[in-house]
Amino acid sequence: MKVSGSRGWSLVLAGVMAVGLPAACGRSSGLRPPGGTRAAGAGLGSRLVGSRSAVPWRRVGAGWVLAEYWPGRYAGAAKPVAAAATLYLIDPAGGRYQLYRWPDTASPPELIDWSGDKTQALLSTGRALEQVRLATGTVSHLRLPGGAQVIGYTRPSGNGLLGYRQTRSHFQLARYQLTGQLAGILASGLPGTAAVYSATGAMLAAQGQAGIRLVSTDGGVIRTLTVPDASGGCFPSRWWSPAIILASCQATAHSRGRLWLVPADGAKPTPLTPQVPGPSVFGAWRVPGSLYVQTLDSSGEGRILRQAPNGSLTPVTVPGTAGNNSVVQAVGARLLVSAHSPCFGSGSLLWFTPSTHQEKTLISPPRGMAGLTGVVPYGPPTATIFTVVGCSGSGSTGG
Repeated sequence: MKVSGSRGWSLVLAGVMAVGLPAACGRSSGLRPPGGTRAAGAGLGSRLVGSRSAVPWRRVGAGWVLAEYWPGRYAGAAKPVAAAATLYLIDPAGGRYQLYRWPDTASPPELIDWSGDKTQALLSTGRALEQVRLATGTVSHLRLPGGAQVIGYTRPSGNGLLGYRQTRSHFQLARYQLTGQLAGILASGLPGTAAVYSATGAMLAAQGQAGIRLVSTDGGVIRTLTVPDASGGCFPSRWWSPAIILASCQATAHSRGRLWLVPADGAKPTPLTPQVPGPSVFGAWRVPGSLYVQTLDSSGEGRILRQAPNGSLTPVTVPGTAGNNSVVQAVGARLLVSAHSPCFGSGSLLWFTPSTHQEKTLISPPRGMAGLTGVVPYGPPTATIFTVVGCSGSGSTGG
């Protein structure tokens, strides 16, 4: 999941694997900081295990999280505060490993992705891209040619980059080498940039005008997967299974999203959520016995709801948060949740077990500071779905 745009007032919610935060809007956090101190590191809620040399890389898998922590305030704020940014690897029990640290800054790098082979992290500095080799701390820099923007690493291992560029009113997906050179055009004429790899990396589910376009990673559209009553467009959220895509589709250009399960082989899609008035629904996760969905309300803030078998939705309260919450991943009975203050000025990260209402804080912000600025869980990515412009939260679908 990604929230980006920290150097402006735009926000991309439910994007490719990472969560980053924009400049504060001058509103109080609403989160529960430990002790209210602004000291660097004071907002971390997990136990420091050691440095990158202590990471048991062979054991890294489901439940491990790459997270960026920055106890500062952005350059666009009324009173910016510079601080050092730190990249941590967090294990399923909450133990932290410090992988890399940047000098004091009021414009921290933006965490974008984590390679499938676990070796590299991809970040943006606004002017260029950075890659950090996690086991050594070695940093390399690159740019994509022709004004192209990066989406993330290619799958499954991350031996290349996936990017896009706009051509008039449409978009083009392309693959790039890790050094930035163009490796091949994958698809052109797309209505948006939302795209997510299958687990094997053999194909991409990409945004379509009335369904999903299945794109070969060798280049070319394999087939168009049409979704009933989706004239407003479809956005791939993630692969629900190796053969099924979870997609958020709109009946018209101005209606709210509905989730569909779309078979990659062209079989008939089935709705996962009902088409009802209310917030846009763009993500879903199953935990034992329950289905949880991610919505975007009219104010532009994320909400988590539980869907009953009859399709009714009940808001989920996550203790100690302001209610502006996004699911990053589900592992077993737990949801990995990024929790934000109004306008996304401060962020925290926690494991939440809905069945017991137990929570385990991994990162929480010092009072009035950013805290969590990026998170990428180990595992398959999700795709960019919604763009929100401004703190008042007028949401629009896009990529």
